[in-house]
Amino acid sequence: RCPKAEPHFNPQEDEQSTAARRRVPKTAEEVLSLEQKVVNTATLSDPERFSEIPYSMEDASKTNDCPHNAVAGAKRKHGAFEVDEELNSTIAENEVLWRVNFEKFIFCLKKKFCADRKKPKLKVGTHPIWESFFEANLTDKDTNSVTSSTNGILEKLGQKEGTAAMTVDHMKKVLEDLQCSTTSSEDGEAFTFDLRKMVEACRNEEIESLVKKKYGQEAFTIFRLLVTQGCAVETDQIIDTTILDKQIVHSTLYKLW
Repeated sequence: RCPKAEPHFNPQEDEQSTAARRRVPKTAEEVLSLEQKVVNTATLSDPERFSEIPYSMEDASKTNDCPHNAVAGAKRKHGAFEVDEELNSTIAENEVLWRVNFEKFIFCLKKKFCADRKKPKLKVGTHPIWESFFEANLTDKDTNSVTSSTNGILEKLGQKEGTAAMTVDHMKKVLEDLQCSTTSSEDGEAFTFDLRKMVEACRNEEIESLVKKKYGQEAFTIFRLLVTQGCAVETDQIIDTTILDKQIVHSTLYKLW
């Protein structure tokens, strides 16, 4: 449905009224900022947004100033109110309201990101197996991993061209090489791929490249060691592991700090 029209203010008509009358439209037509409009829309519930539109009646003191305009405005509002009641009843009976599932949308983006990230590292002929694994996902409840049964993967794999000669053992070996773990499900054996680890690994690679570009190879080596350990590491242990000069390690750590 179309939204309500914005209030209209004509300066020529306003010049004919009194000074007190001129002040009313200015306050009533206060222009809200974009942020305020967004906040006002977000605070409304679904029934308020789709089932009814609130209307404000003119104050009695305003009708005394201009009775002709008040009567005409009341007639217009009464007619619009009847039309809106009919539309609201139609919407309540026949209209289906849709809402975006952001969790599922983010999960689909994660799957696409991880699938595309692995593709350059895949061997020739293994792309259909990797794609079939994601297409045969059992459930969307877990947004941090993808789990597909062996039968589901084989079913999706059979729908692709050039995969008739692929065996179950070959498919399992490819998925294991892609760091998929074996689990048991209601449909039998299944494979699970951890999306969270993949996203974290990609993020670490990007940060490592930025550290190397800004602070050099020594900082890159130290940063990778800290990320790999995943905990606090003593300075002496960093020196022994990276085989770097003590002064270089100290100065680099201060830069990274």
